[in-house]
Amino acid sequence: MNINKTAYLILIIIGLCFTVEASAQSRLYPTGRDNSKNSLTAYAARVDSLLLNNRKLNSFAFTIRPSFTGELGCYYENSELVLRIANKCIWYSKNIEINEHRCKISDEAANSINLLFSAAIFSSSYLARPNGLDGETYEILIKGGFCTAECWSPKKDTNCYKLVEILKTLVSATKENDKVAIDNLIPKMTELTKEFESLFPEDVKE
Repeated sequence: MNINKTAYLILIIIGLCFTVEASAQSRLYPTGRDNSKNSLTAYAARVDSLLLNNRKLNSFAFTIRPSFTGELGCYYENSELVLRIANKCIWYSKNIEINEHRCKISDEAANSINLLFSAAIFSSSYLARPNGLDGETYEILIKGGFCTAECWSPKKDTNCYKLVEILKTLVSATKENDKVAIDNLIPKMTELTKEFESLFPEDVKE
């Protein structure tokens, strides 16, 4: 009987591990900012200052933070995507130069991005806490930065991976001032929005 109980517990633990691993790839992890004066908070404040207009945001935004190279931030303002790229890692460096690019986008594209980010954030879970050291962290923000979530170097073909691919396309299209490339993302964004919405708890689905 004890052996059976032990085996049963092991199976439960293994199942939980797979559940958490799957969750870490299908869902983002909800993030927030605290008021403590530590290095991570100082770094976050510096990223906000250099890349996200000090979080004076009216709509959605996102950041991509590699471990050893320059970070970037992108936010929506006056019908434009504003992309700001640091020339070297903000975490390690003092004198940072910022390159800025802008791209006018359609209202439909802006709405699709906002809906996608909203679905991804509202389906996020603390069980999806990212684990790792090197790699890239991707954070998305809505409601002027009030609601946020992130993922870390997700595996291929997962929801988070698909989101990251969309973010990368938004970056390259903004660099090239390519409004059409962003409009072409709308079907993918709509499909992925539905994938994230399917992860909403049953009692809050409408």
